[in-house]
Amino acid sequence: MSTSTGILHRIAERRKEKADARKARLAERDAKRAAVLLESEETARRKTISRKSSDGIMNLILLISSAVLVVCVLEIGWYYYKSYRYTKSQEEITNMMQGGIADDSFLTEVTEPEKPVTFPDEGEYTIVANTKNYRTQVSDRWKEQYRYLTSVNPDCFGYIEIPDTKVQLPVMFTPEEYDYYLYRNFSGSYETRGTPFMDSKTRLGESKNYIIYAHNMYDGSAFGTLPLYLKKDYYNEHKYIYFNTAVSEGVYEIISVCLTAIYPASSGQFRYHIYGGILTKKEFDNYVKQVKRMSRYSIPATAEWGDELITLSTCYHMQHDDDGRLIVVAKRIK
Repeated sequence: MSTSTGILHRIAERRKEKADARKARLAERDAKRAAVLLESEETARRKTISRKSSDGIMNLILLISSAVLVVCVLEIGWYYYKSYRYTKSQEEITNMMQGGIADDSFLTEVTEPEKPVTFPDEGEYTIVANTKNYRTQVSDRWKEQYRYLTSVNPDCFGYIEIPDTKVQLPVMFTPEEYDYYLYRNFSGSYETRGTPFMDSKTRLGESKNYIIYAHNMYDGSAFGTLPLYLKKDYYNEHKYIYFNTAVSEGVYEIISVCLTAIYPASSGQFRYHIYGGILTKKEFDNYVKQVKRMSRYSIPATAEWGDELITLSTCYHMQHDDDGRLIVVAKRIK
């Protein structure tokens, strides 16, 4: 009996061991399945979060892009609205003057240039507008036009026009703050396009070189059309500049178109902007020599001592030079 009992006991133990092993294997399998299921759920959760995050980022990018686009469209629209408004204001000035100042009749008249008229001494006037009553050699038409301009704004020095271009503009002069109109319109209100203004060294009737500054605007307003002079064909069609002041009516022929810059005094480079106003013969001759040398193309016309010059100056950004300038120099021929 004892032998049979031992055998049965061992068989029972083996069965129990096998059952325990089977349970262990099932538990391990279930644990692995649970782990795989949990990992799958975690992966799915992460993918969902990632997808939601990506969707959020894309929505944010889309929102920012849309906002930037709207701002750009508004900025462009506002820019061209101001351009339209600026152009209309200039047209109103021209209309109130009953037209511009250009008259090409001089082309069929005598070819010998007239000698400059004798202008009042600097001490005889305090502001430009006061000169409108002086005895000057100007036409009745220009007197009326200038009277209108100074009635609107006594800072008006004169008027400049290049026929068949957008340059038909009043020119300002405020000696105490020469760039006062850098960001002001003709009436004195803020305007990014500004109004052309005279160099600080300007002396009415005495300057050998009248320097006129204005912005280079992408829409062609102010002096925005001057870069077209970099092409000789454009120069050939627009050789003459009309510039009237309180005491004279002048026609000027272009002698040079240059790209230069505002150089520091220590650079040793030619600094065109210091050659405004009253010049000595040496200064005048050097200025003409330098601008002729720097001209972008050959122009037969030149100037000599005794001539009167005007220089139109505007910004022109060149490579590695944010202080670049484009200047158009012309001599008076009438």
